[in-house]
Amino acid sequence: MTPPTPRYLGLSTLALTCAAALVATAGAAQAAPAPAQGPASADNVEILVEPAVADDLPGGGEPLADAVVADVLAEEGAGIAALGAQEREVRVDIREAAGGSAFGVAIIAVPVGSEDAPQAWLFAADDGADGWEVGLEGSAEFSDILAGSALMDAEQRETVAASTDPGQDVTAATYIGVGLPFAIGTSMVMTGGPHGWGSGYPFSSVDFAGGNGQARAARGGYAYSLCTGWTRVIHDNGYSTDYYHLEDYQWLPGNNVGVGHYLGTQGNSLCAGGSTTGAHIHFGLRAYTDPNAAGWYVPLHGRTLGGWTFAEGAAYGGYVYRSGVGTVYPGGSVYNYGF
Repeated sequence: MTPPTPRYLGLSTLALTCAAALVATAGAAQAAPAPAQGPASADNVEILVEPAVADDLPGGGEPLADAVVADVLAEEGAGIAALGAQEREVRVDIREAAGGSAFGVAIIAVPVGSEDAPQAWLFAADDGADGWEVGLEGSAEFSDILAGSALMDAEQRETVAASTDPGQDVTAATYIGVGLPFAIGTSMVMTGGPHGWGSGYPFSSVDFAGGNGQARAARGGYAYSLCTGWTRVIHDNGYSTDYYHLEDYQWLPGNNVGVGHYLGTQGNSLCAGGSTTGAHIHFGLRAYTDPNAAGWYVPLHGRTLGGWTFAEGAAYGGYVYRSGVGTVYPGGSVYNYGF
């Protein structure tokens, strides 16, 4: 399945067109005031929205995009100009809209070849008297807005809202009920041990290659394509998993998938930038239960996935171990025992 073809909105162009129309109707003697420019009008902001979706949004999506970009900048702790100086781009992909509610994906993309990593959030939004209220995935606002929206079917809406709620009561444990990003009962080579989603901490990610090359869901849940080659599966246990660099890709706009569902194959896709030195699955773990860092990548160290407990060392080093089986270091084959 392929992603829908988006419509790209140039906010500054649209705003100027509207201003010109106001001048014409008001008469030459009275000039219209210059339209206010929000953060989404910056050159390093890209807005994607299907025409049918835009028709259900006040202003065609521009006011919503401004609100989403503002929340992304606050989460990142950087201004839009600072991101632009680093050649980073904010993408707002508005996927659904109905009844004053909206849902989509926000991405901070990085240059291809950069050692930095892209970031992405699902977002939910509600159009109120004071404009759009936006919640980014992992925030209480996201769960509250989504739970009360008119979007999605009830089961998907309720499950995703509950699973991503930072206030949920989940018992901390090394065994987290998540497997590995390939089929249970098969093996792949751990080409890179625990390391950051980007270049730093936490060491939330691990690289796999070889075997039959297929990336598969490490646990069931709702699967969202963030861009073509990057999937996030939100599980029902307070965790989600990311799969990046995928090729032969299956586009999943919120499908309810089971453990082992096919996502794509190991590859070198860089749909949101970053770097890769060879075809692999970049697999990352996220959690929602820490109110101070909800919806963010969490360390693999000490956690058991696929029957193996992870131990970090230097970036891309470390190892995995299993009682009665032994220890596997980067370059070794890891068997997925499931969970």
